[in-house]
Amino acid sequence: MKNAVRFASLVVAVLLALGVAVSAGVKVRADFDKEYDFTKPKTFGWHPDGAGEVKMLQQSGDDPVKLIERFDPVFKDAIATELAKRGLVVATNGKPDIVIHYYVLIGPNSESQFRGQFVGAVPPWGLPDFAMTNTSFKIFEQGTVVLDLMDAARKEIVWRGVAEAKIDREKLPAERDKRIRDGIADLLKKFPPKKK
Repeated sequence: MKNAVRFASLVVAVLLALGVAVSAGVKVRADFDKEYDFTKPKTFGWHPDGAGEVKMLQQSGDDPVKLIERFDPVFKDAIATELAKRGLVVATNGKPDIVIHYYVLIGPNSESQFRGQFVGAVPPWGLPDFAMTNTSFKIFEQGTVVLDLMDAARKEIVWRGVAEAKIDREKLPAERDKRIRDGIADLLKKFPPKKK
């Protein structure tokens, strides 16, 4: 029991150290310009070429244009809602402080586990006590959202967040929309970044 508690504490500590949040199967991470003053922007706008793009990394029969038509309102509303909670509003004069663009990447991914994966190649006691063989291998469809916030004056990305999750095509549209909203909310918890 003590070992299980220690292992769980170690896993949580590692996830916190890596800056990765996992919520409802969504992994999020963010990076930002350490020199940028995130207290200055008060307004945002969507990229002039469009708020988002879908990139298909596989031949699944999906049409990226139809996917963006379907999900763009969900992404834009989720992003605007979360930014409003942080004091940013849509620019009304046409010149925002921050320009937003997102990418949705859909493609294959895999997970594998093998016996002994958490034991070094040669444990402290000498010879390995078992062959490191594969015990689990899964291939799945993954969706990744890359959210860029660009300073409009500098025309440089000052904050980038990434959210990744397995795609479950059996979910109802309302469930998919909720998962997108929850993922965006988790991702934007990292904005504005806390400087150390």
